[in-house]
Amino acid sequence: MIEKIISSGKPGAAAAALEIAIKLGLSHGGWCRDDEPILDKYHLERLPRAPDQSVTEKAVDASQGSLYFTAGETVSLRLETTKKAAWRLNKPLLIQDLSIESGFFASRRIAMWLTENRIRVLHVDGDDEGRTISSVADSVSKILEATFFLSTMETGITAPLQSVVDRERLPQRENPPETMEMAVTHLERSLSLKDRATIANMTSDELVSLHFTLGSYINSHFDLFTTNTNLLTDCQRRSGKWGLAPKDVAAVVIRALWERLRATCRIRVIK
Repeated sequence: MIEKIISSGKPGAAAAALEIAIKLGLSHGGWCRDDEPILDKYHLERLPRAPDQSVTEKAVDASQGSLYFTAGETVSLRLETTKKAAWRLNKPLLIQDLSIESGFFASRRIAMWLTENRIRVLHVDGDDEGRTISSVADSVSKILEATFFLSTMETGITAPLQSVVDRERLPQRENPPETMEMAVTHLERSLSLKDRATIANMTSDELVSLHFTLGSYINSHFDLFTTNTNLLTDCQRRSGKWGLAPKDVAAVVIRALWERLRATCRIRVIK
């Protein structure tokens, strides 16, 4: 679990990380150049006549790992300095490209990395080339807040997405659910808090990634291809798709589960 955030306070990812630390009551600090207009609340130590490279190197050295946000295939002096310092000091470094992965999946990836490397003091920095500073800051804020939430959970949120449905944890029913409401309730009660939070914070486009896990479980245990015509009929009625085939029921049930969980398990950023 993260206990302290170290950053330079520069606009964008660095400042966003300190703002989240303040919001969540985490210890925070770091270094900045003496001539930079940095807010006092960030608790940064000013380094007279220090170049940006020295600021970055001190932050990497004082942390247990560095998280660096990029916005596309950019090459910056700050990133290269961070890479070299991390390599020289033998500190773990994770580069998160916001143009490739953002949102809840990015938070899960970062949470996994934090846990694997046992990082409690985290250095955060980033570039803003290719996107506006406000856009980078907003994305980083949401990702980090969700990451810290996941890091405090005791249910193993950092398990790979492919194990979102653990068959040993989801017992087979003797009597499969006969309505979509019963199917959703069964899944909601059987899934762990970690899995419910994962699904709730997905986007609608990301639900397809559950086809080979949650979808496979539904197809295998709800008897859709044999005798359970009641569930099929109810899903057809509720979706308004009377031509819905058994192979497509899982997607309808998963979406209904997602809509319910978004009301109860979604991580919200409080302004």
